[in-house]
Amino acid sequence: MLGTKIMSLRFELASATSAPRRGKLVLDRLVGGDVVAERPAIMLETPAFFKYTRHGLQPHLVPEVAAEVEALPPATRVQLEDFLDSDTSDCSQFEEGLHKFIALDTAEILMLDTMDPTISVRTAKPTNAYMAIGSDGGIRRLTPSLFAQLANSLKPDIAIPPADIVEEPLPSLTQGKRISKSVTRSAKWLDECMAALTHPAAVFAPVVGSHSLELRTIAAKALAARHDIAGYAFNDVCLTLPLEHKLQLVQHSLELLDASKPRYMLGASAPDSVLRAVLSGIDLFDSTYPYAVTEQGLASTYVLGMDDPTSLLPHSLDLWQEAMFADFGPLVKGCTCFTCRSHHRSYIHHLLKTKEMLATVLLQIHNMHWYQRFFDDIRRSVDRGSLATDAALFFQRYGCEELPSSTSEQNKQAGRPFSELDTLAAQLCSPTTKIQRKRHAESQAIAAELA
Repeated sequence: MLGTKIMSLRFELASATSAPRRGKLVLDRLVGGDVVAERPAIMLETPAFFKYTRHGLQPHLVPEVAAEVEALPPATRVQLEDFLDSDTSDCSQFEEGLHKFIALDTAEILMLDTMDPTISVRTAKPTNAYMAIGSDGGIRRLTPSLFAQLANSLKPDIAIPPADIVEEPLPSLTQGKRISKSVTRSAKWLDECMAALTHPAAVFAPVVGSHSLELRTIAAKALAARHDIAGYAFNDVCLTLPLEHKLQLVQHSLELLDASKPRYMLGASAPDSVLRAVLSGIDLFDSTYPYAVTEQGLASTYVLGMDDPTSLLPHSLDLWQEAMFADFGPLVKGCTCFTCRSHHRSYIHHLLKTKEMLATVLLQIHNMHWYQRFFDDIRRSVDRGSLATDAALFFQRYGCEELPSSTSEQNKQAGRPFSELDTLAAQLCSPTTKIQRKRHAESQAIAAELA
């Protein structure tokens, strides 16, 4: 059982357990159960994000280029979905660990998840024996034993076992039995994974229950009673759920879980979602939003903590606009990222128009830098005790999904300014989306239906 192993990851809360929270994940590398004395512990200040990857790499950024992004968190997430080319992945034959498999620095906290959070709709149905997930090789069957086998071989620092996720965006009259089955099935899969895991990864257990508060209560209480898990993953609140509904479901589960353990939430990486989730007590996020912004040819410009909420600052800069043709200024004046130090708006506009992939490389460098700066500002705001006030000014300035009090002129014009689902919709002219991806087509269709 994993619970008998030495846990190499611990969570230290720096503030009270009530939201918003400040803390840090601390990872001590273990060799044969002993801490490597000469290697310093890896620390991740929270609230924080895990870097989103596709096939083990940050989108648009090879490691040498990613090094140009200053002060990114030492935390990376990888999904098995990218590597399941067959039902028995070749990854299971690799015994040297996932860090080496994807050439990742061992100074990174590495999370192994199952599915890509940018895919909003899935057609494959699970059974009692396996989770059906998409891969480049088609639909594959991921059993709890296969997940444990892969985790034992790939040796991640954090593992999120498979769970039966109910993806429907709104409750239906026939959904009760389906959700009940998903809760039972997810608990069974968690037990099977824990029994088969021999590598001492910190397990973040999926919190399930979908739209049913009664079943969320049952699932959360069962997880709270366990002593062999290190944290919680909220991955059953899909992108298609309205933000307010999503946070209500998460908050209901949080009230029943062990408050001393870290909470990781997917589907909430847009800035307004991050702020509201942090205010609700979430500690960890993913970074799919900067990737989505880059795919649209946009540069992030949103700022947390400005004193004047009436200034109509845009939340992003559209480099496709013809006004960029003769604009030789940086993406954001005063930004210290490599892109803003070295290039100007006109050049990136030119790269987009000519479908040069360097455009998305330069935009991703800036957007990841800006996202890290945003989280730095969040942590400082929590330390000052002013996050609620700063977030309210942020929503007033830029708008926020489903906040009726957001009445800024910019919000009226933008509609849902930070909608992650809208941003993930395909940009047909992007250098990297000449052929529309199925996942983006699905997001685009759902966004149209919800508009």
